[in-house]
Amino acid sequence: MKNNGFNNWSIEKGDYKRDETTTWTFQRKLIRKRRIKKSVLIILYTISVSIISYLIFA
Repeated sequence: MKNNGFNNWSIEKGDYKRDETTTWTFQRKLIRKRRIKKSVLIILYTISVSIISYLIFA
């Protein structure tokens, strides 16, 4: 039977690392980034629509 080393890992050697995406602080950072990105996109969209409508109807 071929042993590919899957069972030879250990926490003491540092093979195991915690997944950062499961922590609540990381999730809050992701939510904050999404909110900022959405806000910037909404502001840019509003500005561009208002400028285009001003140029068309002025």
